[in-house]
Amino acid sequence: MKTVIIALILIMSSSTVFADTVYGKIYRWDTLEPAKAVVSIKNGVEQRMVAVDGSYSFEVEPGNYTVIARSGNLVAVENVTVKGKILLDLILFPEIEILEPPEMPEMEEISEEDYSLLVIILSLTGILIIYTLKRRFGVEKREEIELLPEDLRKVLEVIKTEGGRITQKELRRKLGYSEAKISLIIADLERRGLVEKVKKGRGNIIFLKTP
Repeated sequence: MKTVIIALILIMSSSTVFADTVYGKIYRWDTLEPAKAVVSIKNGVEQRMVAVDGSYSFEVEPGNYTVIARSGNLVAVENVTVKGKILLDLILFPEIEILEPPEMPEMEEISEEDYSLLVIILSLTGILIIYTLKRRFGVEKREEIELLPEDLRKVLEVIKTEGGRITQKELRRKLGYSEAKISLIIADLERRGLVEKVKKGRGNIIFLKTP
């Protein structure tokens, strides 16, 4: 009986001798004040406790451990090798989720024939767009001319019959308008984008802008 008691005492004593301690304080990163947190230490087996005032302590066997503290969206993770009494203070930082970059799809190599075909398609598309815009622009111009006042239409008709260009002096002579009126009409037509006036010596040449 005496031998059994001595053996139990030796076992208890040895477990006390070889039990190591990890302890410390937990702080917030923004205020550096002690923080209430849930703390765990694990190496296969996990121990957990609530550090109410920021203080924590674990008794463990010697070895490598991971200590994790959490408080809301704040977290601290530290790896520690325990051998004896270890003081390990933790600072809680905002937890950031690290996202893996999306996988880029593999690009197939474009052959020379495919590249040439692509160039042809793009060219034809561009030509079609330009043609459509020019036709639409021409229709709009014609509609605009039909809605012009009569004296402006007469000026355009005279310029057109003269091959699309005429001097301002000759235009005034053909229509019988005053110099002031013909100048105002030409300025109005220029503003509408229907004619262009070019200075030539002492006079002006008026060009018809065709859609």
